[in-house]
Amino acid sequence: MIDDSKGKYKSARWSEWSSTIVQSLNLKQVTQGEYHGACPNCGGKDRFWINEYNGDVKVQCRQCNDFKEITNILRSQGLWPERENGFTAKEIEWPSVSTQHPYLAKKKIAQHNALIDGGNLVIPINNHMGKKVGTQTISSDGTKKFSKAMPVVGNFSVLGGTITDLAYIAEGWATAASISEATGKPAVFALNANNITEVIKSLKIAKPHAEFIVCADNDEAGIKGAEKAKEDHGTIYMLPPKNMDYNDLWVARGAEVVQKFLTPRRFQDSVFWADDAEPILTNNYLIKNWLGANQLSCLYGASNTGKSFLALDMSWHIATGREWNGNRVVEGVVLYMATEGGNSFRNRVYALKEHYGDENALLAVRPSPVDMFNSDVDLPTLENLCNEIRNEKGEIALIVVDTLSRAMAGANENTSEDMSQFIKNCDILRNISNAHLMIVHHTGKDAAKGARGSSALKAALDTEIELDVQNESGIRTALCTKQRDLEGGAAYSFRLNVSVLGVDPDGDDITTVIIQKVDAEELEDAKKKQPKGKNQRLFLECFNQLKSDKVGQPNPAGTGWPEPHTYWVIQEEDVREHFTGKFTGSNHRSAWKQTLEAMISGDFICMNQGQIWLLAKEGKV
Repeated sequence: MIDDSKGKYKSARWSEWSSTIVQSLNLKQVTQGEYHGACPNCGGKDRFWINEYNGDVKVQCRQCNDFKEITNILRSQGLWPERENGFTAKEIEWPSVSTQHPYLAKKKIAQHNALIDGGNLVIPINNHMGKKVGTQTISSDGTKKFSKAMPVVGNFSVLGGTITDLAYIAEGWATAASISEATGKPAVFALNANNITEVIKSLKIAKPHAEFIVCADNDEAGIKGAEKAKEDHGTIYMLPPKNMDYNDLWVARGAEVVQKFLTPRRFQDSVFWADDAEPILTNNYLIKNWLGANQLSCLYGASNTGKSFLALDMSWHIATGREWNGNRVVEGVVLYMATEGGNSFRNRVYALKEHYGDENALLAVRPSPVDMFNSDVDLPTLENLCNEIRNEKGEIALIVVDTLSRAMAGANENTSEDMSQFIKNCDILRNISNAHLMIVHHTGKDAAKGARGSSALKAALDTEIELDVQNESGIRTALCTKQRDLEGGAAYSFRLNVSVLGVDPDGDDITTVIIQKVDAEELEDAKKKQPKGKNQRLFLECFNQLKSDKVGQPNPAGTGWPEPHTYWVIQEEDVREHFTGKFTGSNHRSAWKQTLEAMISGDFICMNQGQIWLLAKEGKV
């Protein structure tokens, strides 16, 4: 065995691999350069597709999202490249390889029905009655010649024994030899592509009950010959990778790959029956109940709601493997594309590092604009960046694009055409990186209508998270408003707490904010009615100022009081005096009386024995 565990995988070139993958997996074209069908790993119908990017094949499945396993399966079927530097998944062994002739050694095949005459191979050519009609001579340098005046049309040479139930038909003798050795079945040398349909006609006379499969070269002539055979005789054909024949594939990848290419497939191979269904129990999330692996999400909200801080906080937890809001997290590399905010992200990341005390977080921030609308501008650079990160740090779990408007600058996010182009490029980036891609976005003028722009975005999303803020309490709540594959409705409430990082040259504080989860009591408190009117707000201001100055005391025990030492109580006359001093109206006595009654009837405060306490959380000791 060759140890190739440290080898690098080649990219699958579109020109070489796409047609074989499409044909083998029965994929259907849905748009130029993109084909959909059943996933070879999980069987998810229409959740799997391939498309072209920079000349390479990119694969994706929105059901299992298991890029590694998909490519491993494709590789095992000969539909994906092996490792580079000459290493393959296992050492290739060619059975009965002959070294008696340079051509046989080069093609890694046995002698089969050829004779060696001096420096030449001599291959007998027969008609359908088994009568020899001529020969093909192959010199040591590979030069080929048919015997003089030999009839070509309908004549052939059979390798690998007598045809019984099944035989493969190839254009060249070495190709037929490779196929026969790989499959253990007879293979027919048809002399050239144009002769394939005539050879089938002859074979059907000699072997009327046998099945034939055409294995033409994957070039213009071969495809034309295979199509004509299908049209004339209904014969199926199986092509090797583009611009290859099966001997090329045999030499490059060995018998197992050729055999898998030539195993007849049924259309029903692309479906599974109900009795065969089994649950997929592997973890398929980044943040459980919130973000799925290798999916597309959008976090949106109005300006200054804290979208970027929330996205960065989620990123930090993924990059360090910390649980987020009590939800399990799959640790992985995060690439955060901060298209706006620039170097302020350095302060934000530093604050997170200081707050959580983590070292070596797998978080990379790219603080510069990015064009996700024009595929030929930044996507090639991002592909190189993703490859570098993957090689040095490991697989990328999450990419954040903050924000959509900056990432598709110059395009019209309100049109489905432009939005669809943006989404397509997001899918390309996900395919390149095999990462979940989160878009940070804004609401429109009418926040009730959701994220700004074309509805094509929401239709494409696996997860949508809406962020809202209560202006009175400052509490922000993130709510999952769409989940394609996870249970929806998850919510997370938090505050933005100021973090002082240091001072600038003028002696002023340098600050940023970090996320702090709001507990259930504070959230319930915030849901209550808030005091209305300037006098009620003045009352709260006065009470809180007195409390901060330690005027008052914790509540005592006894009848009419809450649990001892639970709330801060202040004498009514102290609050009234402070209120009167700040009141700017003409009748402070009447204003005080009305305000006090309104605060009590609204369940904002309680009084007992001439002392007042706030029922809100801020009123507690």
